Amino acid sequence: MEASSSPEIAVFTSEHFGTVTNKRVTYEYRKGFSGRSRIDIPLSHVTSVSLETTRSWPLFALMLLVGVACLPSPNFNVKCIGATAFLLDVLVYMGSPTIVVNTAGNDRQKKEGSFWRLREAKAFVEAIRGQLFK
Repeated sequence: MEASSSPEIAVFTSEHFGTVTNKRVTYEYRKGFSGRSRIDIPLSHVTSVSLETTRSWPLFALMLLVGVACLPSPNFNVKCIGATAFLLDVLVYMGSPTIVVNTAGNDRQKKEGSFWRLREAKAFVEAIRGQLFK
């Protein structure tokens, strides 16, 4: 019997957003309140990938109102709350990275991350694009 030689699997990135190899893209996405689902997509089925920024405008407006209402107060503690609201408002405005992977079946699965994971999100998207456009 001959031993079959299987092609090597090279991992290009494996981090918070998922794993990209020369054969597959694997990641988890949130299914609302019902938990998470693991997606394992053959790279040949991926048609596009994009990196978007998601912002919560209602939260932005609320934090801005809290900051504006609290800063004119003569009380130091209330001023600190207003300043904290403005700092949090900056983080909300920065947004969070969202990766959208589109497949041949037109399934658009989103994977969201926190604002401090932007560099990892860019690396994940670039790893997929590097495999799609060799």
